[in-house]
Formats: sequence, structure tokens, C-alpha cells
Amino acid sequence: MKIKALLFLASSALLLAGCNSTNNTSDDGSQAKSGYRCKQVRALGSNIPKTYCSNAQQRKEAREAAQEEMRNRQTTTPTFNRGG
Repeated sequence: MKIKALLFLASSALLLAGCNSTNNTSDDGSQAKSGYRCKQVRALGSNIPKTYCSNAQQRKEAREAAQEEMRNRQTTTPTFNRGG
């Protein structure tokens, strides 16, 4: 009987802790003006989403880095190791 009570209390505490909101309700709009955006992304093989936040400048830099990487990969030819 004591185990059930402890399990109930532990699960209730976890439930209440999980319901605690981390959103800031006193947003003055400055984040929206700077292009601040968050999105939830699920990693390959995982069903648990992770939140990634960035501003417009960070997204622009990431986009440019990805485009540069694609250009580098397209201009270099792969080398195959034919060992044996």
C-alpha cells in the first residue's frame, strides 16, 4: 500500500513539473521584429522533438554555409579506393 502511495506521489510530482510552462508571456514583440523563430525538429530515429530557436541572421548564415558546402561537394570529384 505504501508503494502505491509513493508511486502516486512521484507520478503526480512529475506531471505537475511537466505542466510548468517555460513560455514568456510578457513578450513585447521585439523577438518577432528581429525574426526570432523556434521550431520543433525530430531527429532521425527519434520521436522526441527538440526545440531549435534562431534569429534571421543565424538562419541566413546557416543557409549560406549549406550552399557553400553544396558548391564544394559539386566541384570536387570523389576518389574511390580500389584496394585488394
